[in-house]
Amino acid sequence: MALPVRAAHLYTYAVPDALREHVAPGVTVRVPHGRAGGLIQGLCVRVAEGPWDHTFKLIADVERRGPLLSEPLLELGLWISEYYACPPGLTLTSWMPAAARRARAARVTMLRMSGRESPADLTPKQRALLASLAQGPRARVEVLRAAGVGAAVAAGLMKRGLVEAFQTERTASRSGRETSAAPSEPRAACPEDSYTLTASQQAALAEIASATDTPDLFRVFLLFGVPGSGKTEVYVRAMRRVVARGRQAILLVPEIALATQIVQRLARRFERVAVWHGRLAAGVRGATWRTIAAGEVDVVIGTRSALVAPCPRLGLIVVDEEQDTSFKNLAAPHYHARDVAIKRAQLEQIPCVLGSATPALETWHNAHTLGHYRLLRLTERVAGARRPEVRPVETRSRELGQTTGVLSEELRQRLTETLAAGQQTILLHNRRGYAVFLRCGTCRMVVACVRCGARLVYHQTDRTVRCHRCGVREPAPTTCLDTTCGGRLERLGQAIQRLEEELVRVVPQARLLRLDRDTMRRRDDYARALERFEAGEADILLGTQMVAKGLDFPRVRLVGVIDAGAALSLPDFRAAEHVFQLIVQVIGRAGRREGAALALVQSEDVAVPAIRHALRMDYEAFAEQELAARRRFFYPPFARLVRLILADARPGRAREEAERLAEASRPLAARVHPQIRVHDGCPCVVARLRQMARYEVVLRGPRDASLQQLLREARTAKLLSPRVQRFTIDVDPVDLL
Repeated sequence: MALPVRAAHLYTYAVPDALREHVAPGVTVRVPHGRAGGLIQGLCVRVAEGPWDHTFKLIADVERRGPLLSEPLLELGLWISEYYACPPGLTLTSWMPAAARRARAARVTMLRMSGRESPADLTPKQRALLASLAQGPRARVEVLRAAGVGAAVAAGLMKRGLVEAFQTERTASRSGRETSAAPSEPRAACPEDSYTLTASQQAALAEIASATDTPDLFRVFLLFGVPGSGKTEVYVRAMRRVVARGRQAILLVPEIALATQIVQRLARRFERVAVWHGRLAAGVRGATWRTIAAGEVDVVIGTRSALVAPCPRLGLIVVDEEQDTSFKNLAAPHYHARDVAIKRAQLEQIPCVLGSATPALETWHNAHTLGHYRLLRLTERVAGARRPEVRPVETRSRELGQTTGVLSEELRQRLTETLAAGQQTILLHNRRGYAVFLRCGTCRMVVACVRCGARLVYHQTDRTVRCHRCGVREPAPTTCLDTTCGGRLERLGQAIQRLEEELVRVVPQARLLRLDRDTMRRRDDYARALERFEAGEADILLGTQMVAKGLDFPRVRLVGVIDAGAALSLPDFRAAEHVFQLIVQVIGRAGRREGAALALVQSEDVAVPAIRHALRMDYEAFAEQELAARRRFFYPPFARLVRLILADARPGRAREEAERLAEASRPLAARVHPQIRVHDGCPCVVARLRQMARYEVVLRGPRDASLQQLLREARTAKLLSPRVQRFTIDVDPVDLL
């Protein structure tokens, strides 16, 4: 039994005879817990029969008849709990919507034919009702509506013994109508189906289709193609093939707000699509969960939580933009949706497709070294699309705060030309706010966050300073925070609001649309902004990394990247990989239809490898060079990492506990595997967050289960309960900040 408590083990309860037929894996129950024996909700994971050498507490009641999770999903949950070192009860219950856990299936009146031969004196309405029941039992309300008759007709047939009524449990869909689990055919052909696939698209689709048509075949396909090569069309046609065979598909996207165009495409191509993400209202989540579980949905599209959608006939999982760090869950369990999707595909014995123009280096390495991976290349853009010309613009190093503009002279000129031609532009500047920070012109003190120590970013629109790390927002000061100084504050660095201000001055006739987390606060805001840009209501789309993901606008002829190498200074071994991916992704937004396109990449140093390879859009050369460095320094994918983060308002306590944890873990690590390294306890790069000091212990080990074994032994030795206010176990971290 999995209980929603912070225990690393499962609980065992006895099943009363009265509940024996209702208790099964996946059902929710009420059980006594703790010394007081109060009843709490639990999830049955396994049922076993046999003699026991001591007495167990009894299950009090079964909350919901019928399993809420299938056995493959239960097994997946236990694997996540083990791999990511999270209590099994918290892992499993975090998946299930509260409304679905509490819901009891409704009693529905069903009608069926009795099997007697129909007499000749039936009325036309009676014959219509019997015809509606010819394919099997149906809900009374549904069959009366389908036959176009009233309740009296059904009553007459029941009186003559030709129709029988019975009660059953049945779930309801979001609309409240009763549902059926019968598979449906995909939506009728639409214009996209007439598109002629490129040779590489056809080859990729044929290999995926061969796997989906083969029962119980687990494969991982890496669909690797340049931006604009038509990966989405391959996904859709593979999913349509799966649906036509009566099965279901799951499509994972990094952020639901960034998947507007994909959702619209799927709605045109499939009859029954469900959208699943964490921002759904509680009632909608519960209804959607039940509808998916009833088999009434052919395609589920959503963010990382959609990977555990309760599809009873799952046939394919697709992970779009698999390299995106948004797939990493930031709360316990700290799972990576891509890796969990692969594990679910293995448990369900179905194919999994990972798509990207810039795959994560772990995925690229796996595709070349693991036998169950297949690399599928899309080597050309779809018909009519041309690769943009890419040119570097080296900006001279300059003192922060200098009055020179954000835009280079060449980018200004190209902007004017593009605007005059009636075409559109996308500009990427991955710095929110107006100025990077405020600094006293007299004593040089920087305005920092009192909670976490990060530089506060100045926002011009509301004259505030904000911490983009912990969320603090305050009115912007005008003088030095040191009252003994009183000097005036300078705005240093150039962020996206300053870029917007400069654009208004340089191209005043242009219609601007800014996309960042300060302007797009709701998912609907983002969808409306994209619709406006697609409709031609804006000339320039400027934004942070939001503009680099999954967008397809045919009139975009110019892309500009501002300060492309800014993130290379971060003390993170993945910094170069993330910079390369971001540049290539945003360059790929240009030239997606006929006509010449240009991408200008501004950076103080365009010769660094990440930018140099990105300018050529040469992923394979970048991967070869970066993987060689990773191998040399024993970083993923040649090693595995676990971050143990200790946070406390008392810095001394956090430091002492980190040092104690590192010291006590080393003997355990030596016994588990000689290659495991336990780094010293030290401050995190982000040393303070939400008024807590942060220290970390990093574990580094080989690509096997040895780090999981070390975590198990550390838990047994009670090392994973340090005396700090917050303790986090992050397995396979996506950054070290």
